[in-house]
Amino acid sequence: MGTMKTGVPLKVSLDGHVEEIENVSDAADFLQRWPIERRGHVYRSALNACSAAIAAQISQADAIKVFTGFARVAGILVAGGGPATMLEQRTVQSRLPKQGRQMPK
Repeated sequence: MGTMKTGVPLKVSLDGHVEEIENVSDAADFLQRWPIERRGHVYRSALNACSAAIAAQISQADAIKVFTGFARVAGILVAGGGPATMLEQRTVQSRLPKQGRQMPK
């Protein structure tokens, strides 16, 4: 498995321990150790994406994007080597299509 395109590992924190995620295999290993009681739909999406990337069904970059989203939602993403940070919530407005665009049917 190759490393992430940025060359900088993604850092996540679990129970006060910071881990570096350098590739999809690292992400899948981390997800296997994720507490069972905290496994929801976002966790399953990340695990499915990592599994699909390992099987060469999707790109590793796409799987890492899904894993990064999981880390943000779970509040375990470490920014700049510091403690895990919660990113601010998006507004509903930012998720709506731009004015003038048609909604898909």
